Amino acid sequence: MSEIKKAFTDKLIESIRPTKSIVTYVDTSNKHLKLYVRPSGAKAYYFRAKVDGKEMKRKLGNIESTSLVLARILATNCFQEQNKAAEIPTFENTLQPEKYLTVDQVFELYKVNELNHRSTIAGRTHGLEVAYNLHVKPVIGSYFVSGIDKKFARDFFKKTQDKGYSVHNKVVSVLKSAFNYVIDYEDDLNILINPFDRIKKMQGVSRNRYLTHAEASHLLKALNEVANQDVADIYRLALFTGARLSNVKQMLWIDINLSSGIWLIPASQTKTKQHYEIPLHDLVLNILYNRRKSMEQSKFVFPSKNKSKYGYITGGDPIWKQAIKKAGLYHDNPNIRPRPHDLRRTFATWQLQSGADISIVSKALCHTSLKNTLIYAHTKVDQVRDSINGAFEFLDNKL
Repeated sequence: MSEIKKAFTDKLIESIRPTKSIVTYVDTSNKHLKLYVRPSGAKAYYFRAKVDGKEMKRKLGNIESTSLVLARILATNCFQEQNKAAEIPTFENTLQPEKYLTVDQVFELYKVNELNHRSTIAGRTHGLEVAYNLHVKPVIGSYFVSGIDKKFARDFFKKTQDKGYSVHNKVVSVLKSAFNYVIDYEDDLNILINPFDRIKKMQGVSRNRYLTHAEASHLLKALNEVANQDVADIYRLALFTGARLSNVKQMLWIDINLSSGIWLIPASQTKTKQHYEIPLHDLVLNILYNRRKSMEQSKFVFPSKNKSKYGYITGGDPIWKQAIKKAGLYHDNPNIRPRPHDLRRTFATWQLQSGADISIVSKALCHTSLKNTLIYAHTKVDQVRDSINGAFEFLDNKL
């Protein structure tokens, strides 16, 4: 039976139409992976190889139940297993594809079937994939899953703790999630236990940094001096609107009513999948009017001047770092120096300190729950001192 060589993709496999006889396709990236297409239209993956002149064949699964990624993994593992098998004639009955499954292959299954379907800001690589590539893949990516037990997992994570709670917790999340995925959905791999399920996340540092009025004045002055004023405007609007940085960057002119001073953030761009109307301060309107006058036609308020498939400005961290250094706010301790998200916290805190009702501030932040707004509520030390003094004022003349 002749074989047709093709670079297997999901789109290709879906497009193949049946003929009057069985047609066999072979994957150019894995010569032992075959696709059988029957006249009935049924399509199934098979492993085929010759061992000591004998043809070895094993069905890996129908395309409805077996993804292309899994089929490639199974074919690779079948090949490794058949080279290790002492009794070739019993290969069909004793094959254990999970025996040579690696941590990298577990993650690849999780990435293709789960992680790739999660949206990220400006199409960036998902944070869990970044954590895996940096902190897992170089260390244990090539390890066989069959050789990983709970003691191994514990020893591995003892080392990640030295990298800080953020790295440690992301690595915990990605490994737990990847193994839970194959346990729940990849039955052919016969993975029954998650060796990382008992690993706990580290307690994070509670972040409550916001800008004082003096710090904000220094920062705004520094933003006037940075080279990229487009990015500087993004940070200015983040402070004056309290909006998330991603929403500011994706701001569209069609969503802004300059005459009424209202910015509509569409549901497609919000965490809660609800649309929000944000009233705009005069400081914001002045920036928008100036941008409208000076810039070329674009649907984005902050269009990218470089080639970008998104059309709007992404990134901006170097400008932020430049600005906080000019403002004298930079600190080696990341929990002390301000971050861009602290502009949103500042927006909320200043309103609450001025006496605004928390329910109103919650609406300004586009929160659906007051519980979320309370995270941003920080009271000045002087206010606490005045409150304490007021509580014991009646005792001043009695002691």
